[in-house]
Amino acid sequence: MIKVAAAVIVSDGKILAAKRKNERLGGGFWEFPGGKLEPGETPKQACQREVAEELGDQCEVLERIEVSRHFTTPYGELEIDFFWTKLKTYNLKLVAASEYRWLPPEQLASVTWLKPSEPVLEVIKQTDLRKFE
Repeated sequence: MIKVAAAVIVSDGKILAAKRKNERLGGGFWEFPGGKLEPGETPKQACQREVAEELGDQCEVLERIEVSRHFTTPYGELEIDFFWTKLKTYNLKLVAASEYRWLPPEQLASVTWLKPSEPVLEVIKQTDLRKFE
C-alpha cells in the first residue's frame, strides 16, 4: 500500500490544478499537488513537504477532506489523504507539473483528472470555498 497526501489548494474561490509532466507516470493528466509519505511522516506533514518541494511554496493545511481514500491503480494500491490547503507564498514553481491552472469549481471538468482525484471534485462542487478565505 502506497500512502499519499495531496493538497486541494484554495484561493479566491478557485482550486489549483496541476498537470503532470508527460514523462511521469500518469503524464498529461491533472491532479492535486502531493506525493508519497516518507517514513515517520504524518499525512499532514507530507502535504506541507510536497507543496514545498513541488511548488516551492509554504502552505497551511486546514482539514482532511472526507472522501474515499483507497484506490487500485496500474502502479499499485494507494491510500490518499486529501487536505483543504491555503498557500502562504505564491511561487508556483513547475517541478512535478508542466502547467498549473486556477479553476473555479464549475470548470474543474474542463481538464482530465487522474482517477483518484475524481471523488474530491464532487466534494469541491458541494463546498462553499469562501470558508477557506
